Amino acid sequence: MCAIHGNRGVVYTGPGKVEVQSIAFPELAIGNRACHHGVILKVVSTNICGSDQHMVRGRTTAEAGLVLGHEITGQIIECGRDVEYLKVGDIVSVPFNIACGRCRNCKEGKTGICLNVNPARPGAAYGYVDMGGWVGGQSEYVMVPYADFNLLKFPDPNQAMEKIRDLTLLSDIFPTGFHGCVTAGVGPGSTVYI
Repeated sequence: MCAIHGNRGVVYTGPGKVEVQSIAFPELAIGNRACHHGVILKVVSTNICGSDQHMVRGRTTAEAGLVLGHEITGQIIECGRDVEYLKVGDIVSVPFNIACGRCRNCKEGKTGICLNVNPARPGAAYGYVDMGGWVGGQSEYVMVPYADFNLLKFPDPNQAMEKIRDLTLLSDIFPTGFHGCVTAGVGPGSTVYI
């Protein structure tokens, strides 16, 4: 168990308003259930996504109290007993969406619409409106479920920390652009207008 008990996060308080507030320290739990497949991260670097602005500007149904942030890079400080391939001290990138890795959609590569991580509908994300109520990564500490499936471990922690701002782009910004290019059939030699 971790000896750290404090945590702060960027909390949406209403249209046009956010505050840094004290929030609960994450636990290896999903509701009342133990989350033995999860880890707790100390957030090392995060980004503000353009999607966060939709909530902050009042364009969504986001409720006050939502801890924002789904672009997370962190260091593991605690592992659940079922985590096999990661360890305390690892530096990892966290995809913006949350996936179980076990459902039909995940097995088909459709992790953005995982069937098991949002009780309301397929698909979940950290700190985003109507995406399962997961605490966001614009915080000091965050819990990541299904860690072996969801986290990208950087092989050399020291090298990762030297390039951490660049590596944080791997959580959402770079893969979103790359996916758009692949989906649109953009490849070497293509001319693209933006």
